[in-house]
Amino acid sequence: MSNNETVKIAISGGMGKMGLLLSDFIENKDGYDISGIYDPEKESNTYYNYKSVDEINADILVEFSPANSINENLAVLATKKINLVVGSSGINERSLEILKSNIDDDQFICIIPNFSIGASFQKIFSGLLNINFPEVSIEERHHSNKKDSPSGTAVDMAQSLEHEERTPTEIHESSDYEENIINEINIKSLRSDKYIAEQTVTFSTSDESISIDHKVTNRTAYLEGIGYILDVHSELKGFHHGLENIMIERFKI
Repeated sequence: MSNNETVKIAISGGMGKMGLLLSDFIENKDGYDISGIYDPEKESNTYYNYKSVDEINADILVEFSPANSINENLAVLATKKINLVVGSSGINERSLEILKSNIDDDQFICIIPNFSIGASFQKIFSGLLNINFPEVSIEERHHSNKKDSPSGTAVDMAQSLEHEERTPTEIHESSDYEENIINEINIKSLRSDKYIAEQTVTFSTSDESISIDHKVTNRTAYLEGIGYILDVHSELKGFHHGLENIMIERFKI
């Protein structure tokens, strides 16, 4: 594709909150256009409506389908050889393996549990702290419409923090929080309309502790990360997991 050609973007889950934000963002981004949206829940009055995942045709597909349908969608998309940016939660290991095993040399697939720049910094700094702090806990708070619990961002964080000296944590009953243990890390999850997306990661020893707190106060925070991926898409090849791994050179850490 030459630099003068318009990049066609398709949005799956295009009538959801993030899908609608992204379509407005793309409309105002030079060099990009929307080829259509796919959303079985609601049709768009502005863009072409794809009738199925298999019908989607674009240079890049951004996937924002809900957690209850994302794995079914990815099973189809793995065979389409389309450049793919996935921001949905609820992706299982089987879907990841299918995507990795079917990717072509000239194709890219980006699995992005969280598009915000702040969440990427939190992930990088947590990786550094994890070296010296064996005990870790995560608390995540999201809006009440978020179906998956714990969040994909919290699960991704917990799975990335390996430590040989970590001792298993216990689940404590709570009327407000749901608790899960992943990779021997306790994740407390709260759903309330008081929040959009917040996550606190606490590292501790017997003598001290440090917490990294990240809050999203407006969903437009996610657009900067999406914009970065679109800006560097011509340099991307292969499989990428996590925005922080794509932007690591920019962070210079």
